[in-house]
Amino acid sequence: MKRIFDLTQKEVLTSNRNELLGAIKASEGRTVMSETVISTMSLLDGVSNPEVARAFGADMITLNTFDVFNPFIFGYDDADANLFGDLLTKIEDIQKIVERNRNNPDYIREFKALVGRFLGLNLEPIRKDPNYPKGKTVNESSLLRVKELGFDYVVITANPQTNVSSEDILWGIKEVRRILGDDILVIAGKMHGAGQAEVDDSDDIIQFVEAGADIILLPAAKTVPGVTQTFVQNTIEAIHQSGGLAMTTIGTSQEGASESVIEKIALESKEAGADIQHIGDAGFSGMALPENITAMSIAIRGKRHTYKQMARSIKR
Repeated sequence: MKRIFDLTQKEVLTSNRNELLGAIKASEGRTVMSETVISTMSLLDGVSNPEVARAFGADMITLNTFDVFNPFIFGYDDADANLFGDLLTKIEDIQKIVERNRNNPDYIREFKALVGRFLGLNLEPIRKDPNYPKGKTVNESSLLRVKELGFDYVVITANPQTNVSSEDILWGIKEVRRILGDDILVIAGKMHGAGQAEVDDSDDIIQFVEAGADIILLPAAKTVPGVTQTFVQNTIEAIHQSGGLAMTTIGTSQEGASESVIEKIALESKEAGADIQHIGDAGFSGMALPENITAMSIAIRGKRHTYKQMARSIKR
């Protein structure tokens, strides 16, 4: 099995769930995931945040705030929108593009071919707020749409102030497996308190794996108050013993900190046994500082593999 940073473009576009898991395992803790907000104007005009994350070394890219029923990615879809005109014209232009995208079942497959990396999205397991956009939550119709669009993985997690609990996440995992079976890779867990000031404990994590989660996410040490290196190491050991993989996350705006902070967190996460390292979207304009993605990558796998990912043509 090839490592994730050795895969060709064709292999990235055609890998299934088991092949992606195999590539992550073969990489021995050297997989980088970047999370990006796609519903705000991108960091660089004319280029989407996922494209920037790819260029700076990410292997997996998670779309945050993506609405499966109203597909739109700033920097990718807005070339024909008059973003510098008056507000009403801007809104009308975007609405026309969204309407066009709704009728394209290959929307994400086409975007993935441009980005050249594994793509996933966040879905919130929100059951008690009928006003939360349906296309951003775990429900039967949104999950079927996720499969139709061609995402590689789904992340069952909680954005800030959603008040999602560990019980909600467990429910979300079960819903994904009930509706989609083994057709998609599932990542689950909390990278911060999400308004409840708590993260998952070992008992929660074992239940997540038993319910069908392939990868369990948890905060990296020093990213959430009270989350120590000992806690992370012990939790990852429990994840591995349960048969899952582990992903440490930087999801508390430290993705906008100095490179030295990112390097320290990255090395300690690798020491703790993380299979994937995630860097969040709260730098500027919906993504980490691009150089921090590169700093994380270099810290855990060196310049050779980092530069290879940065330089590899998406047409190979």
